[in-house]
Amino acid sequence: MADPADDFDDDKPLDPAMEKVRRKLARLMAVSIGIMLVGLMAVLGAVVYKSAGSGVPQGTMEAVIDLPDGFTVSDTAVSDNRILFFGTTGDGATRVLIYDANSASLIANHRVQ
Repeated sequence: MADPADDFDDDKPLDPAMEKVRRKLARLMAVSIGIMLVGLMAVLGAVVYKSAGSGVPQGTMEAVIDLPDGFTVSDTAVSDNRILFFGTTGDGATRVLIYDANSASLIANHRVQ
């Protein structure tokens, strides 16, 4: 009985048309692998970039806030980079003061009636 492996052992040269098709397929495969590798590198680069953080320092911010003389704080609120102080002045007037942490300055001083 004939051994089926004998059919694959004989390397017969391909005819020119099939050889041309084989070369085109090999070139297509090489280009496809190259594109996939470039895409994979882009995805890995994006993951590393995102995992590195936003670059914003995570340290503690320290500042001295100069509130008006005689101002008594009764309540505070924080939103993003702003701090709101609600209280009364020395003469009994109710005021709302807003401090901006980015500019390190008092940006609003409203009287409440």
